[in-house]
Amino acid sequence: MNQVKSLAILLSFSLVLIGCTAAAKILYPVNDDPLKTRAGIYKLDPTHANIIFSVNHLGFSLHHGRFNKIEGSLDLDNSIPEKSEVFIRVETHSIDTNSQELDSLLRAKQMFNAAEHPYISFESKSVQLTDPKTAIISGDLTLAGVRKPIDIEATFIGSGTNPLTGVRTIGFSGKGTLLRSAYGLTEWLPFVGDEVSLVIEAEFVRPT
Repeated sequence: MNQVKSLAILLSFSLVLIGCTAAAKILYPVNDDPLKTRAGIYKLDPTHANIIFSVNHLGFSLHHGRFNKIEGSLDLDNSIPEKSEVFIRVETHSIDTNSQELDSLLRAKQMFNAAEHPYISFESKSVQLTDPKTAIISGDLTLAGVRKPIDIEATFIGSGTNPLTGVRTIGFSGKGTLLRSAYGLTEWLPFVGDEVSLVIEAEFVRPT
């Protein structure tokens, strides 16, 4: 009897959950077609943006870090997506590796030199569509005072009106790699890897 009652409760809960999910999709639909996203200039939402990097540590593991203060913009052209433009800027001092000692070393002159180069920036130069939802965003990365080209593999996640804020939102994921030695960041080579992997998660917003 108790098993039947438990199954009935579970079934009722599942039906309610399915109903709520279906209602949410009707009330707050998320668009999965980038070409149907409203064009215009969007501002990066810093509370829903992450730039995470990883590098090989002594051959034992991949050590991860992130930047906590990010700003940027997206000029979206949905009629000619290749004309869209992206700009991202992070505060160098906001680096966070979960180690205050390591963060201090990375901010120091022999690495990022945050005192003289307070910002790291990316400015797109071209967008090449590779799929209806993916593109290669090529641009210039300025890091520690050195400007070098880099490609970001971007994936469109979705767009629509945020049900909590009422603000039009568009989201992307991105990934890329760079050689830190190309930017003069040679400290601890070759024990700590030269190749740095980047993962970018970002939401951009604009008034509806």
